[in-house]
Amino acid sequence: MADKRPLNCRPFQKVCVMSNPAHSHHRLRAHHRLRAFGRAVALLLTAATLAGCAGGARETASMLQGAGYGQGSIMDVSPSVQGGRPVTLVALTPLTIDAHVAGAANPSGTWTYRLGIGDVMQMFVVDGPELTPSAGYRVEEDGAIQVPFLGRVPVAERSVADIRIDLAVRLRQYMTDPQVDVRVTGFNARMVTIVGDVRQPSRQSLTDRPLTAIDAINEAGGFSEDPRLSQAVLIRNGVEQNLDVQGFLEYGRSLPVLQDGDVLRVVAGRERGWGRGPDAPEAAVLRPNGRSERIPLDRGAVTLAMIAGSAGLAPDQTAFVLRPAPDGIQAFHMTAQDAVTPAMGGRFTLRSGDLVSFERTTATDPETLLSRLSPAIRSMNRR
Repeated sequence: MADKRPLNCRPFQKVCVMSNPAHSHHRLRAHHRLRAFGRAVALLLTAATLAGCAGGARETASMLQGAGYGQGSIMDVSPSVQGGRPVTLVALTPLTIDAHVAGAANPSGTWTYRLGIGDVMQMFVVDGPELTPSAGYRVEEDGAIQVPFLGRVPVAERSVADIRIDLAVRLRQYMTDPQVDVRVTGFNARMVTIVGDVRQPSRQSLTDRPLTAIDAINEAGGFSEDPRLSQAVLIRNGVEQNLDVQGFLEYGRSLPVLQDGDVLRVVAGRERGWGRGPDAPEAAVLRPNGRSERIPLDRGAVTLAMIAGSAGLAPDQTAFVLRPAPDGIQAFHMTAQDAVTPAMGGRFTLRSGDLVSFERTTATDPETLLSRLSPAIRSMNRR
């Protein structure tokens, strides 16, 4: 006899399931498995379609080192179509700007002299005349001095204050509450070199007083040509950095304190000339239309504030400076408000090969920043 029980038909479904509990249970499970399989196939087809659409334009993956976003923060990104050069994001803030301006040169006024081989120091000890020879103590090749009773005392790469405390501690085994003073009487270890268009090119010793770039030029007799037409270039650890001589002359902006091994090259206006050769140093700024505009750097220092000030930045924009590096590209960035101030953008001097870009974003996460920077990074890779 035919089963007369009614069918349990659900709306919007073409399959009717009999109300028999056992049969309907198995059929329903099969139906759900079929639907899950269908969804998986659809997802695979969608992923394949998207991959096919992006196949020709997929960017080569490289590594992003998020400087300023946590120590050791590394993530995969796709910043470049050609070459896949690593991009290092460097956030410039009032707390980090000192480490990235003027070739890591210290701002005027911050300086601590550390003794080196060849320096001569004098030690004065109350009730200890035998510890105060008239000739002083010369720092020997091993970086130490020979002190009566104490033997070899390391002093190289240490400040006078540090050495004073160390000697007092060592003398406590021979004296009660030793009173010690230390002075450097011969500065022979730290040197800078001044060359180019100055009246007396020379090597100059660094002392316990900070020596700024303009001080060194004055010690070398001053500019041999009109300083308003001259340029000073600081060479530190093989890296050249234009100094803002015009900013010092016109606005009193500070010039960096020189460090051991620095070379300061002064170039007069007559040598630089105003006719630009094919190898003249230049940076560039990427305009909203995608075209880059050249920025000559052989007519004086150019700061980010100069470029940002003429760009008319909006509050929701971020200023970027992309700089070629041996291991890829450095992408420095600061807010629009900071970029136009003398304390921030005014201290960040452009170098030859830099590319400036202003992007409409206030984001700080690396993924968004790299996304906004994609056109600028592609432009850098084509240069």
